[in-house]
Amino acid sequence: MLTIEKKVIFLDVDGTILMEDGTVPESTVTACQQARKNGHLVFLCTGRSKVALYPNIIEIGFDGIIGGAGVFAEINGESLFQKTLTVAQVKELVDVFNKKGIEFMIETNERMYGNPSLKEHYLKIIEEDLKNGEFSDITQHPLQHLIEITSFDEESLYRDDINKICFMEHKEIPYQYIADTFGDKLTVVPTSFAKFGAEGGEISGLGIHKAAGIQAVLEHLGLSKEQTIAIGDGINDLEMLQFCQIGIAMGNAKEELKDVADEVTSRIEDDGVYQSFKKHGLI
Repeated sequence: MLTIEKKVIFLDVDGTILMEDGTVPESTVTACQQARKNGHLVFLCTGRSKVALYPNIIEIGFDGIIGGAGVFAEINGESLFQKTLTVAQVKELVDVFNKKGIEFMIETNERMYGNPSLKEHYLKIIEEDLKNGEFSDITQHPLQHLIEITSFDEESLYRDDINKICFMEHKEIPYQYIADTFGDKLTVVPTSFAKFGAEGGEISGLGIHKAAGIQAVLEHLGLSKEQTIAIGDGINDLEMLQFCQIGIAMGNAKEELKDVADEVTSRIEDDGVYQSFKKHGLI
């Protein structure tokens, strides 16, 4: 029996429900499924495109997805919107990255794309991580998952179905250079994927962020902001936590996110999502 009004919960993926080893804490699975049984709506709100949402994530069961950090949204499997980059924007980005020697990955909902050198870069990182014991099994490495869903031999990367472009850290070119170069015409945010490095980032269309996606979903469903709860850990969760009625930062969140959050829960490995759901009467 519900003790509170219907809530709409928006959950980040990496670092919020998904551990670095690619697993989801059992407590998080329980929390999401029980909250839905109790009549609440639970959405993924992630920087990932649909192809990168692996079965162990989707099988938890959600009412919808806001992906690409606000590029697209779907509710119960039905597309609500998708705001891809233009071919001209893609060409400009790809040409600059190739000229500067910056490794990058292109995301669509069906496939990832990169050049052959990106695959070599991934394999080098995987090898180093296995050597230093960060991962004991190559099948658990997040970059191995990316290799499996990425095409590295396309003749042209100038496409019209691209959600966003992610760029990897470059030793000589800081994130801020990319942000300054493209920030007036595109949305540039730091990467939420640790393996892309501290100076890596993500680029999507201007004005696109998670909060804009949430607002569109709420309007479509006829629900109010007062019913919303958001939980995240990265910089691309800032607008989401500020927009929603209750913004919760994970214990492992970036300090900038904790500063704007209404509250901070435990770390992902300490059942942070479950504890928040419990605290707010969702389960």
